[in-house]
Amino acid sequence: MMGWRNVVVLAVGIGGAGHVAAAPTVSMDTVNAGAPVFRASGDTSTVRRDANGRTQYLVDLHDAATSRMPASAAPPSDGFSDAQDVTARHLVDDLRLDFGVLPTAMTSFVGRSFTAFLTTGQVARLRRDARVQRLTENGAVELSAVWTNTGTTPTTPWGVHAVGGPRVSSRSHTVYLLDTGAAPHSGLPFLDRLAAVPGQSPTGCYPHANHVAGIIGARATTVPSSVVGVSSGAAIVSVAVGRGGTATAGCSSGSDVADVALGLDLIYSRIRASGRVGIVNISMNSPHFNEGQTLGDKLRILATPNPAVGYPGAFIAQSAGNNHADACVYAYNATQVSDGIMVVGAIDDNGQPVAPLNGTNRFRNAPLADSEPGSNFGACVEIWAPGNVVRSTWSGNSYTHLSGTSMAAPHVAGVALHLAETQGLTTPAQIEQAVRAKRVTLPGSTATIPNLNLQGPFAQPTVELAVGDTAVGHFERFHTDTFAVRYDSLGAASCNVRAFRNGLAWFQLNNLLPKQTLSANTLAAGQYRWLVECTNASGTRRTSAEANATIRRAVTGVAWYVKSTSTGNVWQRFTGDPSVVNQNRFTWDAGTPMSYRYESIDADTCVVQSIGIQGFNRGGPELWNSGPYPTSLDFGTHVLPNPRTEPPPLGPHDQIRWRVECRNAAGSVMAATVHGTQSL
Repeated sequence: MMGWRNVVVLAVGIGGAGHVAAAPTVSMDTVNAGAPVFRASGDTSTVRRDANGRTQYLVDLHDAATSRMPASAAPPSDGFSDAQDVTARHLVDDLRLDFGVLPTAMTSFVGRSFTAFLTTGQVARLRRDARVQRLTENGAVELSAVWTNTGTTPTTPWGVHAVGGPRVSSRSHTVYLLDTGAAPHSGLPFLDRLAAVPGQSPTGCYPHANHVAGIIGARATTVPSSVVGVSSGAAIVSVAVGRGGTATAGCSSGSDVADVALGLDLIYSRIRASGRVGIVNISMNSPHFNEGQTLGDKLRILATPNPAVGYPGAFIAQSAGNNHADACVYAYNATQVSDGIMVVGAIDDNGQPVAPLNGTNRFRNAPLADSEPGSNFGACVEIWAPGNVVRSTWSGNSYTHLSGTSMAAPHVAGVALHLAETQGLTTPAQIEQAVRAKRVTLPGSTATIPNLNLQGPFAQPTVELAVGDTAVGHFERFHTDTFAVRYDSLGAASCNVRAFRNGLAWFQLNNLLPKQTLSANTLAAGQYRWLVECTNASGTRRTSAEANATIRRAVTGVAWYVKSTSTGNVWQRFTGDPSVVNQNRFTWDAGTPMSYRYESIDADTCVVQSIGIQGFNRGGPELWNSGPYPTSLDFGTHVLPNPRTEPPPLGPHDQIRWRVECRNAAGSVMAATVHGTQSL
């Protein structure tokens, strides 16, 4: 069944990964006169900003602006390489002095430019300077994977490219889709929609079947986001094996072994009635599909021609399963060549079998579906096909991405359909042999995929960065947080890591293992970037991934200080967890003065709350809640009222609790609580 990714995102200067949206477009700000400002759009998290909220720009300068610069003068003390053109360095240095900017990088040979974090005011002033040609926000640049989605109306998904499509179906053969039931869709030219369970709905509540059907045979529509399938316009019969709703209303969900058996039986009867070999897609898994199990034996019968009853047989493509385990446990496990049944594993858009990276699920479908570890593998996987972040038809004439071996099997079914139609194939064995004849081995990968053009590119490594259990592109932490950035890769032999802090080189590690955790750290506030480049064993293919972090300043301390006769008139310090009532206690004698104050570190504002406490653990009425207060405040010396009489009696052994919560502009919050009990 069903993670994601259409491209590997490589950012120059800044980037982001995580999920990948459409390729960023560029917009130009021409509201004010002067040099144009080009702004990145799409995933704005890829735009690089520093701890002060300034945006990083590449500032291009007119070549002619260096004509008045002294070529023979000594270079300025700017920290740039002596290899850079000295006139360009002087030009950049003049702009530094004129506008109060701090250039962190520059070019002088492919054009004069510098990179710097700029305020909006600096951008406005720079664009009016005659020396400035343009300003460009430092956003992501995308590096294509082995295959990518192409086109807009319609889109040809990367998986269709990978198997040599799209082709146009002649509709001489039929694909039978065993699933929970597909719904009508403008991009799906169904021949029929059937319910295997009498009286049940032919439409699945979850549009899994729509997605599978679109991979096989979606046709182009005028919708900008539409897609084409491997064999566009195919004749598809959706056979629903779910329950729920009625034959004319509602939808079906789930399926069980008995209902799947009904679906297989219905498909058999339809194929026999047609007199023509069928193509069957089964994107579901269970140990019951093993040979010798009830569904496995029924698959074998469905695949096998029986001339005695006029049954021509069926070629079956079945998903391998998403457990990242032995597919023989979850799918049909007899691997005889030409039995007409092929179990299909899933590859990503770099040609690598989909497997967990950094110990996390690789098929990521939230919120549409569950996320799962990766493709099953082993001797029972007879062929591989695209199955990660595949775009296809969805509900309500819409389109979306899903991942899993559920998406891999219909690629093979679409190829089988095209071969059966164009070669006039009449038996499942002929179709399987034709599919096998179109297999190509991807150098640099363990996968063998079908390709109608017999063209297999050189696979490249897949690499991903993570923090904790989460794959990251851009993330935020506070400077007090301890965390480790780690990376993992598929198809790589070694990796190099480069890291940057506030736009400057920080460290570099070469010839590392294909999987490694960088040491856990707390980092000072600022902007950080990690760039990992992994290379295959032959050194011919490289893939990069990066992570960017904004480390914000955290509130590092909040404490109460109390002084009373019970403390010997010595200041006592109280911090601690505000949710724990029986911490941070002090007592004071009735009628005696008490002094109290709080202090904080790295906060911008605080709020103070006073609560009456009934007994030792029960909350009482809020006496007052006030703020904002400054980051430190001395409340002075007071004779506190008796909490048992003022306000109205709360009961014996009652207390007053003071809680201060301080925060800063970065969103960091810290609190401290103190509990005061008046002596009896």
